[in-house]
Amino acid sequence: MFTVLFISQPPTFVLIAIVVIVRGGAPRPGLWMVAGVVAGLAGLVGLSAVYRGMAIGVISVVSTIAATGPVVPILVGLVLGERPTALQFFGIALALGGIALLAVDRRPTPAGGRLLPGVGLALVAALAFGLFLVAIRYASRPDPVWGVLATRTGSVAALLLLAVAFRSRIKMALPDLPALFAVGILDVGADVFFAFATTLGLLSVVSILSSLYPVSTVILARIVLNERMARVQQAGIGLAFAGVLLISV
Repeated sequence: MFTVLFISQPPTFVLIAIVVIVRGGAPRPGLWMVAGVVAGLAGLVGLSAVYRGMAIGVISVVSTIAATGPVVPILVGLVLGERPTALQFFGIALALGGIALLAVDRRPTPAGGRLLPGVGLALVAALAFGLFLVAIRYASRPDPVWGVLATRTGSVAALLLLAVAFRSRIKMALPDLPALFAVGILDVGADVFFAFATTLGLLSVVSILSSLYPVSTVILARIVLNERMARVQQAGIGLAFAGVLLISV
């Protein structure tokens, strides 16, 4: 997990820095920089938790639970005075119900139902991604690309410190390099698109729509890894996605 983060993240810092230099211009220093660093650290925690969760648990379950992070921006909006519609409140309830169904393995065991491996990490990832979505919104206000550069500064600085402390754990095979670089490029690309989207639309709506990524993860896990889920967990995915759709209305 640490190797994936260490190899995939730093090159994207260089890439986004080059984009910033080519575009030219720079916003005034301000709190947006702090928000960017917070977003970077939160994103790093979220990625670490979700990668580890998928490694020890069911990928489709972990990724779906982690995708409920946009509940955090909605709750933040409530504190700041925003009022979701009745449908959006119902959507939040459905999403939370979906998490409950996904989190418990209902197959017969001597001890009865038990918490699936990776669920706790998925919940940590959801909280971290929710904080990331809020922080990157504020970091992107002056300029989305500069906001993403600030997030990468926070995450890569933390990774370099961790690399010094845990350098013995960094093990990588050369054939894996292209895939790891691709992970980083797709990740930073998603951040840039999301940052621009938050400057054009409502944070709550954009955050919810961005959480639909587990659709492809679930499909790929079924095709590539032949993952199978109990019917109650399939229902949980359906509820979570239904909640996402209602929240975006």
